[in-house]
Order: sequence, then structure tokens, then C-alpha cells
Amino acid sequence: MSSIQVQQGAKITPVPFEAGETLLSALRRAGYSIPAACGGKGRCGKCRVKVSGVPRLACETKAQDGDWIDLPETMRGVILTDTLTLPKAQAGRSGLGAAVDLGTTTVALRLFDRADGKLLAQAQDWNAQAPYGADVISRIQHTMEASDGLGELSRCIRAQTETLLGQTLSAAGRKLEEVKELVIAGNTVMQHLFDGREVASIARAPFQPETLFEDGAGELLSGIPVQFAPCVAGYVGGDITAGLLADGLFVQPELRLFLDIGTNGEMALGNENGALCCAVASGPAFEGAGISCGMLGITGAVSHVSYDRGFLCDIVGGGEAKGICGSGLVDLVAVLLERGVIDESGRLLPPQDAPEDMRRYLTEDGQGNGVFHLTKAVSLTARDVRNLQLAKAAVAGGIRVLLEQRGVTADDIASVELAGGFGNYLSPENVVRIGMLPRACLSKIRPLGNAALAGASMLALDGENWRKLAEIPEKCRYLELSGRDDFSRAFTDSLTF
Repeated sequence: MSSIQVQQGAKITPVPFEAGETLLSALRRAGYSIPAACGGKGRCGKCRVKVSGVPRLACETKAQDGDWIDLPETMRGVILTDTLTLPKAQAGRSGLGAAVDLGTTTVALRLFDRADGKLLAQAQDWNAQAPYGADVISRIQHTMEASDGLGELSRCIRAQTETLLGQTLSAAGRKLEEVKELVIAGNTVMQHLFDGREVASIARAPFQPETLFEDGAGELLSGIPVQFAPCVAGYVGGDITAGLLADGLFVQPELRLFLDIGTNGEMALGNENGALCCAVASGPAFEGAGISCGMLGITGAVSHVSYDRGFLCDIVGGGEAKGICGSGLVDLVAVLLERGVIDESGRLLPPQDAPEDMRRYLTEDGQGNGVFHLTKAVSLTARDVRNLQLAKAAVAGGIRVLLEQRGVTADDIASVELAGGFGNYLSPENVVRIGMLPRACLSKIRPLGNAALAGASMLALDGENWRKLAEIPEKCRYLELSGRDDFSRAFTDSLTF
């Protein structure tokens, strides 16, 4: 079989390929994680690699015998594993328990001693399914279009979880046979993919999954029993129920809004009397996909932007900026709104229409819009602004429907609980400035850290928490927003800044 030579850092590896196979496909099979936000459809441009010194899209380039592929070093960046304070371990148990936050973008695993509740080790990585698409819809499409698509994705994520578990066991000096349970909290699609279950029905109305994991039990992993957090609906999964468990929303009398914003935006509005919940397709813009210079929050990503007689940037890992991640994008758009470079409709102004002190940062795109140049490598286009508008409008629209259905206003919300990595790094002022959250919520925002991992950890530490978790889906009333006129109106109204 013919092969290509893959260089990543100092390591050079021959990778075989089949006749007519694309580079992306060959690299996927060899275990390389190549960003492909669009799932290899040739639209996002994120899978660009150097082929014998020439930049090419891996999804559109056929592998040729002897080609030399130069890949960047493994992605490095901050994957959120900080959580709320965890309770003590249940008395009388032994062995080890593992808790997993199975995210679309990242995977994090914690290893606990069940006897004393001690955190022995933790490991995390970017989700190895990234070459198959940045969001769950792209991955569902892969299972439907590829002959063994479901098997590919299932083996991929199970192998990655085994690797993370092995890393924690090695760090703790413990053995695999000591692990009594693996607790997984992920969105409904990710839990299905992990368990090898069909997901096609979740992508079409009425968005009905094969299971909501009511009994929790899944296929063994390396002989270890797997337990999944129960889901509420096709797009409100075990990561949300686990997060709500950790947050304690259902034990408080005051009204609280729980938000987990990523490639999908899941939310719940409620208190001890129950909650309304929904999900919006915010798209992968918040994760850096669908943005011309977008990237994950890894080394080289602009993570925060401010203005003080010039544009100031925080860059993950320091050094030169290579792109911009979701939190940096929100900051940049908010600053440009304040500086008059973007108008209320979302138009990115060309140099001649922009304030004079901003013109040196702008060029024209040939269609009457501006292109803003933050650094030599990072720019913002009219399409980027539009993608952010669509994402933030979906979130704002979902919140408005929940408030209307509950018969309350944003003033009645006592606290806004932001779960997940994206929410943890957002500037509250800028989130409100772009219109994603109501202004009345500005002083009420509380980052939770990795709420899904916190909930999974609580389940691994104390078996009694499974009973509490099982009650959460029963306390949630799910609103399917697709086809609802009130959501369509709220979404449209929220598009402007």
C-alpha cells in the first residue's frame, strides 16, 4: 500500500492510504486530530496542512505516494477542569471511581479514591472526534454517510477515554482492576456515540433519541461498568442534568437561569418547584469554528480584547497571535461596537465610513463591508460578525421564550449560572453589550466552572446522588423551539446589537 510521511515536531511517521483517499481520511484513520469544523466538506478551511511545503485543505487533497505532510505540534491550551466544591465521599465504599465530562470539544476525566473521596489524578484533552466535525450535527451526518461512521466515532471516543483513564491510573500508581465505575456526563449525542447507539433520529424532527439513558447503564469499557447521566431530551443531555445536580438549582427557592453555551446552547430556568428548559443551535462560532481566523482556546488564540489608546490582546500561552477563540471574539465585537466600527445592524464598516481613528485597522472586502485587522494574523470579516450575531441571537431568543413561558422578566432572575469553559472565560459586560444576555442580568452572572464534571464527580463519590439525579429530568419541562413562532420572533428581534 502507498504511504505518506507525516512529520509532527521531531517525529516522522509513515501513514498508509488507499487509492483515491483524501489526506483527511488517511490522517483520521492514523489517529491524528486534524480540525475539520465542517466535517470535511471543504467549507471551513480549518484542515489546512502543508503538503510537501504547499498549504492544502486535507479534506480536498488526494493522498499521493511519498507526499510529506507537516503537522503542527499537538494542541495545547486551557481545558477547564475547575469545579464547585465537591461533597464528601459516601461511607463504606472501596476501590476507585472515574468521572468523565464528555464534551463535544473537550474530554476531561477525574480519578477518585472512593474510600476517602480523594482526587488522585485528572487528565483532559481535546475531543478526538474533531476531524469529523466541530458540532454534533456534523458527526451525526458522518454516521449516516460513511459505511462505518458510527463505529469510527464510537471507537475513537472510547479509545480516547481509555487513554485518559490510563494516564490518571499511571499518575496515581493504581491499577485498572481497582476501578469500580466510570461515570459519564455528556450531551445526548455524545453519550449515544460513546455507547455505539444510532443517532440519526436526533437530527430530524421530532428529534427523538434512541434512549434518554434512564437506567444509566452502558457498554463496559475495558471491563469497567459505565454509567451515563440521564438526559431530558435529544438536545438537553446528561451534561446538563449533571450540571444542574452540581448547581443545586432544584433545592433553592429563588429563580435561577442555568446556561451552558458551546456548539449548542442549553438552558434551564427554575427553582425548587421545577424548571423549563430548552436548547438552541448556537453553532460552533463560540468555539472558534465558522470564523475566518477562529480557533479553539489553544496556544496562540486571542482570548480577550480591550481598547486603551490601542487594541490590547491576551493570547493563550503568550507569543504571537495565530487566531481568535470564542471569548476573544465576543470581546472584539463588543469593543468594535463601542468604537463605532460595527453598527447596531451588525454591519462592519469600511474605512471611509468608520471613525477616523479606526480607519488604519480597516480594509474593504469588495462588497461594501470592512475587514478589521486586529494583528497581522487575526482579522474579522463581515461574515464573522454575522455568524456571531446568529449564535448570540439564538441564545438570547431561547432565554426570552423561557422568561415569557414562565411569566417573568429578567429582573425576576436572582442568579445567572454560567457552566462550561466558554462561559467561564466570558466578560459579563461584553456578553451583555452584544445582547446575548439581558442587561438586568449583568450583576447576577456567576461562573460555575465545569459543572458537568462536578456533577459526574458527585455521582462517582456518592451513590446516593444517583437518586437525586434521576429526579431532575422529571422536574424539567422541555420546550422544543423549532417551529415555534415565539422563538422565531425572539430570534429575529435579538439579531441586532
